[in-house]
Amino acid sequence: MTTQSSLMPFAYFRKEIVPSHQASISIASHSLQYGTTCFGGIRGYFRGGKIRIFRLEDHYFRLKQAAKILGMQVKLSWEDFHEIITGLIRKNAPQSDFYIRPFLFSENQVLTPRFDGLDFDLAIYVAPLNHYFDPHRGLRLMVSSWRKISDTAMSTKAKAGGCYVNSALATSEAKRCGYDEALMMDEQGNIVEASVANIFVVYRGEVIMPEVGASMLEGITRRTVIDFLQEEGIAIRSERIDRSMIYTCDELILTGTAAQVMYGHSVDGRVIGQEDVPGPICQRLRQKFTDVIAKTHPKSSNWITEFHPY
Repeated sequence: MTTQSSLMPFAYFRKEIVPSHQASISIASHSLQYGTTCFGGIRGYFRGGKIRIFRLEDHYFRLKQAAKILGMQVKLSWEDFHEIITGLIRKNAPQSDFYIRPFLFSENQVLTPRFDGLDFDLAIYVAPLNHYFDPHRGLRLMVSSWRKISDTAMSTKAKAGGCYVNSALATSEAKRCGYDEALMMDEQGNIVEASVANIFVVYRGEVIMPEVGASMLEGITRRTVIDFLQEEGIAIRSERIDRSMIYTCDELILTGTAAQVMYGHSVDGRVIGQEDVPGPICQRLRQKFTDVIAKTHPKSSNWITEFHPY
């Protein structure tokens, strides 16, 4: 869990780098009242005395896409975004792995829930982050009673702050019931994702993922894993995933910026694999991910932004 005391010393706020504790807004701000924000989550790694950021440009374009979907009027070029991010990281000079949270928000003090007519600005904070989940212990998951919000009710293709109340309800339920994480179904009863991660199921020798049209966020780590599977020549297809398939699958793999590549040990008490050893496909995916960060993978040059932290 990130608290203000665990944030790195500097943040980007109101178009300048400031001490993190000074980055604050009014309690009447529109985004605080109504969740009218969109955000990203970006992984940074400290390796060999250098900073390596994973798929920075892809995260920029997803943030811009989210702003467009929500109708936020924001001028932010890739060049400016890159300069702001690298400048902020250099100012903080991290010596370990970290997490970057860029988001667009409105300080307007308007009582009406709306997007039009509001001013949106970019803010960014950075926090130390090694592992979101323990990578050496498979997750104990439950199928949540809370359904994943439909794309016809609120866009699931945008990382909008308000959407994550849905995730918070599912996660809180799972924690109260003694589980690590929640799986979420759509209104038709298909399992579409975890509360904060995409999913892949290894079933009868194939890798199956929820259909793209499902109520899920199309994650950047998910796209990375699809590339890895294709490189390995592993069959992959989209299909509706129900509880029975989850209960009887060979592997359950979770992917996300925070989670990276994680595996499930059980769902609703049904054991899937070993608790302390990921399945063979998950192991291969993890190795490829490690190779990308180590810059020994052919796609590292396209996916890794590297620079000195000073």
